[in-house]
Amino acid sequence: MAWGRLLLLAMAVVGTAVACSQGSRVVVQSTAQIKRAYWGLPQAGPGADVTSMVTCPGGYPCDVFANGPAFNDNRADLAKKLTVIWTCQPQNFVLAEVAPPTFKVRMACVGQAPIVPRRIDILEASWGGPSASIDVTQQVRDICGDGSTRCQVPAMAYIFGMPDRLTKTLRIRYTCNGQTTPGRQATENSVADLRCEQPADLGY
Repeated sequence: MAWGRLLLLAMAVVGTAVACSQGSRVVVQSTAQIKRAYWGLPQAGPGADVTSMVTCPGGYPCDVFANGPAFNDNRADLAKKLTVIWTCQPQNFVLAEVAPPTFKVRMACVGQAPIVPRRIDILEASWGGPSASIDVTQQVRDICGDGSTRCQVPAMAYIFGMPDRLTKTLRIRYTCNGQTTPGRQATENSVADLRCEQPADLGY
């Protein structure tokens, strides 16, 4: 009987310790900071950069509305898109979202720090359609920065060029702590999500 009680007590202590460790891993006090914001049509090019017009007076999380007048643009066009890129520390995340007119982007830091943080390094990136593509490696490196452990890259013509009507794809090859990954791709007006988690991290 005594041994049974001791065994139950030991199991309760271990369970509490595991729950506490899992709880502490879930709660991450992270800080968001805007990196870049763009608004407009594909052909806007550098003129689409509206970073200086995005403010978060109440701090983060912060909603950025895809509303032309907020960016001194009163010409309505449903083809226009809002793209916002921001960072989250201490996770070393670079997050991004694309929104059509009347929608919004919520700049917030979601998710916990990686169980096994791995540094993302961009090997190469290309942008274009079936018949022609261009090298955009440096632009993608500029978006991801140094030491990111997750990086979301918007596939937008006003960032990478080639503002024609043909469907374009952003293709990115990268490593995680020097280990080659399968890479990621995203069609125009979506986001390529570069991550480094592996099933082994979760014990699968």
